[in-house]
Amino acid sequence: MKVDPRDSLITRQSDEIAALRSQIEELKHIERRYRLLTEVSPDWISLHKPDENTTITYSSPSCRAILGYEPEEIIGLSGMSLVHPEDRDRIREFLSDKNPEGRIVKTRYLCKDGQYKWLEISTRYLFDDHGHLEELIAISRDITDNIHADRLVQESEQRYKSLFDHNPAAVYSMNPDGDYLTANANLEKITGYTLEELIGMYWGPIVHPKDLSKTLYYFNLAKQGEPQSYDLTIIHKNGHPVEINSTNIPIIVNGEVVGVYGITVDITERQRYLEHIENLSGENKLILDSVSEGILGTDSLGKGMFLNPAGAEMLGYKRHENEYAGRPLPTDDLPLVQAIRDGRPHYNSEAIFWRNDGSTFLAEYHAAPLRDKGELKGSVVVFRDITGEKEILRAKESAEKADRAKSEFLAMMSHEIRTPMNGIIGMTELLTETELLEEQRVYADTIKESSFALLRILNEILDFSQIEAGKLDLHMEEIVLEPLLQSVMELFSPRASSQGIGLSFRKEERVPTCLIGDGGRLRQILVNLIGNAVKFTDQGEVILSVELLSNRHPGEIILQFHVTDTGIGIPNDKFDLLFQSFSQLHPAMNRKYGGTGLGLAITKKLVELMGGTIGVVSREKGGSTFYFTLPFRATQEEPSQEPSSPALKNNETGAGSAVYSTLKYGPLKILIADDDEVNRFLLATWMRRLGYEPELTQDGDETVRAVAREDFDIVFMDLQMPGMDGLEATAAIRQLQGKAKRPVIVAVTALARKEDRDLCLSSGMDDYISKPLGVDEVERVLKHWS
Repeated sequence: MKVDPRDSLITRQSDEIAALRSQIEELKHIERRYRLLTEVSPDWISLHKPDENTTITYSSPSCRAILGYEPEEIIGLSGMSLVHPEDRDRIREFLSDKNPEGRIVKTRYLCKDGQYKWLEISTRYLFDDHGHLEELIAISRDITDNIHADRLVQESEQRYKSLFDHNPAAVYSMNPDGDYLTANANLEKITGYTLEELIGMYWGPIVHPKDLSKTLYYFNLAKQGEPQSYDLTIIHKNGHPVEINSTNIPIIVNGEVVGVYGITVDITERQRYLEHIENLSGENKLILDSVSEGILGTDSLGKGMFLNPAGAEMLGYKRHENEYAGRPLPTDDLPLVQAIRDGRPHYNSEAIFWRNDGSTFLAEYHAAPLRDKGELKGSVVVFRDITGEKEILRAKESAEKADRAKSEFLAMMSHEIRTPMNGIIGMTELLTETELLEEQRVYADTIKESSFALLRILNEILDFSQIEAGKLDLHMEEIVLEPLLQSVMELFSPRASSQGIGLSFRKEERVPTCLIGDGGRLRQILVNLIGNAVKFTDQGEVILSVELLSNRHPGEIILQFHVTDTGIGIPNDKFDLLFQSFSQLHPAMNRKYGGTGLGLAITKKLVELMGGTIGVVSREKGGSTFYFTLPFRATQEEPSQEPSSPALKNNETGAGSAVYSTLKYGPLKILIADDDEVNRFLLATWMRRLGYEPELTQDGDETVRAVAREDFDIVFMDLQMPGMDGLEATAAIRQLQGKAKRPVIVAVTALARKEDRDLCLSSGMDDYISKPLGVDEVERVLKHWS
């Protein structure tokens, strides 16, 4: 029968179709299996475009549990945008390697709730048949808990290592066979062996033969899980014996003892001391009887055995009769009782001891065990009465508390006085810059002079308080001497001119131009002395002179300053009143010339604080010369054009020009934050005269909102405001995110102590001015920060 070729073709096609259908079903089956694997896998499986953003094209459902996204939410997102910003460069570098074998990387990935999780990502690039890059497959596993656990382990290891390395005792670990596994440097010191020699060494050869069996007994108990503490003798590498106390602690892991920790202390000196007590001879007894500390001996149960005369007197027993024998300890300090029974040393800095009549006293004691050939015989307790010391300590604490209260009171009074004085002085300055009748100007100048007199008194009291408390620190800086001297002379020129007296200074040519020292305190000393000279001189002149006294030591210069006047002089019988606090040479002088009597006392203390000396030569009605010497450090630097020394700052005068050019210090946006209306008005008026229109706020919350709303160049911040104060407002401003620029914050406060300034600067503020404010100080701030 002839076969039709068409039937054969149909048969082949049918077979091919059947095979193709079978392959399709197999592919579908494989696809269902792989999809099931991706859906049930706890790891996040994702596909990404091989572009710069690694755009996500597929996500397994596990992204819901790991990242909080639904699969359809995360598809289409940039994978790179979810990587932590600090990790992106590293990830880009990682992905730049198109290795088809795949690699693993760890990074932080952004979750939907805004938190970051650590992921361990396995990546592999897929290529088509022509070798072209098609896509990137990534399998990510959440390892956040592992990372945190690793950090905790590292912290724990660091804490253990610190305790191990820096312990004053020898600390080491041993395996159950007694071989050293680890040890700190102190074990080297005690044994004489290096760590390299000790590690792997068995402890037996180090122990003195007489203590081998005892040490092995205690070590075996520690291996059984029982901590042990005992004394023994070891042989130093050099051959001499060393007495030690050793504590063995079992190392338990999963309920099994895997080794033993050791803590060893050298007690050689203590043992020698105890041996002297155990073998009391006639000479030793004389010493024992003559010491001022009480010494009592007990048996191993804590019952009394002997008591020296000093101890008998403290406890109320008869000195020559052993009344204490057999009696219990004169204290119910349970740790002492337990230490005596365990044969351990014990110390207590403050315990209650009973006298024989039932009264008590406060005692400090040290107890040490007494042993005879290793056997515990009792203990020796050395004690002393510290009741008087505690009373002295309480008196000291009371005095310190009173000193703190005084400092706080002075700070509060300074604030309360300076705040209204700021308004008085500032408004007076503004008043004197207006058109006034001559009589009105005299009145205004009188108010101004009286305000500055009050301010000087306040400053003197604060300085004196700080000096008394030892809180006055020196600020070492470059001093350009001549401008400093010139500024002091200019300060008193108006008054000297009004009195008709001459005022000048002379500087020896050998005196260096630049020095290193505390320019502010030098200026204060000169202001006090020249101020007194001008005040007590009605005719003649006041001369300041400076000369080089010595430069014998390299880098050190000693200068001597003289302030000479032709004033009223000082009677011989009044010299002992000079430089004393609150002293006036005569009540009539006080009524005529005024003053607190603190100026010279502060001057003397400042000179001595700076390492110098001060003295005076005077004759009644023949003038005076106050002289002082001060050491300075030499400097090789050229003087700066605008010295940073406070000597050129003239805050006390508060003088300022009445007319200013528009925007004198360039365009500035200024914010004034102060709850006091007068202070706001005063500071704002000064700003307007300088060409600026400041914004005003009344409390910290309003100030923070203003800074968050717009950018300011300078913020003048009062410290004490209702609600959020100036320090809190500064902290809030510094924490603001997204600010285009960081404003300069200047503390404006009536708190004038150095610690107040330091607190402001350490809290994030950039500058500090104290009330009462002066135009010059405000202009200094604008000039410096513009």
